Amino acid sequence: MSTRHPVTTIGGAFLRVIAGFSVVEACSLYQGAFGARVDPTEDAEDRRARSADSPESSSSTANESSSSSSSRGWRRRNRECADCSAAPFILRQVQNMYLKGTVDDAAFAEAVTFEDPAALCEGIGEVREAFRAASHFEPRELEPASVTQVAEDQYVVRTSLTWMLPVLGETHVPSDVVVTTVSKDRRDAMAAARMSNDKDDLPAVGVIWRVEERWNGARLLEGFPFDFVRRMVGLASYAATPAALGKK
Repeated sequence: MSTRHPVTTIGGAFLRVIAGFSVVEACSLYQGAFGARVDPTEDAEDRRARSADSPESSSSTANESSSSSSSRGWRRRNRECADCSAAPFILRQVQNMYLKGTVDDAAFAEAVTFEDPAALCEGIGEVREAFRAASHFEPRELEPASVTQVAEDQYVVRTSLTWMLPVLGETHVPSDVVVTTVSKDRRDAMAAARMSNDKDDLPAVGVIWRVEERWNGARLLEGFPFDFVRRMVGLASYAATPAALGKK
C-alpha cells in the first residue's frame, strides 16, 4: 500500500508534464536549427494542392474554380508587372520588426500571429512584446534582406542576422520569414462567417495576417503537441517581458 503524500504525487506528475513539454520544445528547436531547408515557393504550391484536395474544398466546386482562377490570375499579373506588389512594404515591416523591435498598428491585423520554432504569439500585443524582447539581443544584419512573392497573399523575406545570445554569444541565424497578408477572399470569408455585412472592424486587405519564421528555411513541426507547447512559450514570454524589461 502506497504511503506517498498526495502533494508529492501531484508534484511528481507536474514535473513529468514539464519534462514532457521541455522535450517537445527541444524537438521543435532542433528541427529549426538542423532541419532540411524547404523551398518556400514549392511549399506554397504544395499547400495549395493539399487544400484543393481536402474534403472541405472538394465539397464546393465553385470555391475550387474561384481559387484556381485567382491563382492563374495572380501568375498572369505577376508576369505582366513585377513591380505591382506589396513586396517593398512587406520587406520594410519585417526589417522594422527584426532590427528595430517595432510593430506598426497600421501594417498588421489586430489578430496577427507570429510563430517560429520557439514560440507562437497571437495578437498584435503579444507580437509587439516578443520583438521588443528580441531587440535586446542586439540583432545585426549580415546581408541585405530580400523578398520574393510566392502567392497572391504570401511573401518570403530571406534574412541573415546575428544575435547576441546568452551562453552562445554572437549567433548567426539565416531565416526564411513567410509573411501572409489579408486577401480580399480571406476578408470576405471572415465577413461571411459573422453572418453580417458589417465589415468596419475587419482587417483591411493587404495588412499582415501571419508571420512565420523558419530558421535555416526548415519547415516548423506542426500539429499537437508542438503547436500547443509553442503557444505556452508565447504566453509565458508575453507575461515575462514587461516584468523583465518594464512596461512600454
